[in-house]
Amino acid sequence: MKIDEMEKILRGIDNRYEAIRVIAREARNINNILRFSGQELEEKPTTLAVNRLIEGKLEYRYVEPGEEQN
Repeated sequence: MKIDEMEKILRGIDNRYEAIRVIAREARNINNILRFSGQELEEKPTTLAVNRLIEGKLEYRYVEPGEEQN
């Protein structure tokens, strides 16, 4: 990952490790959608997830202890 991309990511998420977790989860979701739809893209799912986070198209929230997850 390029340094300028990481700087853009850290504008939205303060913790870089949490940012990587958010990106990884989105990349897995994109990969699953592509696998079931049979589509092929020019970019990798991880690249798409990074771009979605940088562009503000990716929503996330912290789950408090004891709070139910979806």
